[in-house]
Amino acid sequence: MTKQSCATALVTMVGAAVFAVSLPAAPVHAEDGALTKAWNSTRQGTEKAWDKTKAGTSEAWDKTKEGTSKTWHKTKADTDKVWDKTKTDTDKAWDKTRSGTEKVWDKTKSSTEKAWDKTKTGTTDAAHDVGKWGERTGQKIGNTSTAVGHDIRNGLTDDNKK
Repeated sequence: MTKQSCATALVTMVGAAVFAVSLPAAPVHAEDGALTKAWNSTRQGTEKAWDKTKAGTSEAWDKTKEGTSKTWHKTKADTDKVWDKTKTDTDKAWDKTRSGTEKVWDKTKSSTEKAWDKTKTGTTDAAHDVGKWGERTGQKIGNTSTAVGHDIRNGLTDDNKK
């Protein structure tokens, strides 16, 4: 029951009670027929008030139910629209992310292959240079020994021929 329908029911019941109290009191020494008439009148007034309260409550409930139903359908429709838009936007974002990821993966793979090839070439070149370095070192040592030998001979003799 909503606040409004509860308040309506309460006001109607209070009105019925006020109505019942406002009826003239039957005289204490009245005839039995007058007392019965007053009692029946009060009872009928109370029943009418009760029926009116019951009908008002039912109408208020039906109106609330109808309004709630309309609100629910509108909310559901709005929610469906928002969900559809969210779903569409999510699909677009996913496709864009997936495409971007594939591009980045391909670029990374290509760069890795280039770096690997460059490292392999550099390693091969370095290995060849080490082999040549041994040959060059041997040549330099050989040339140095000849020069050192020449210098020693010149130092031991007075011959300044170079």
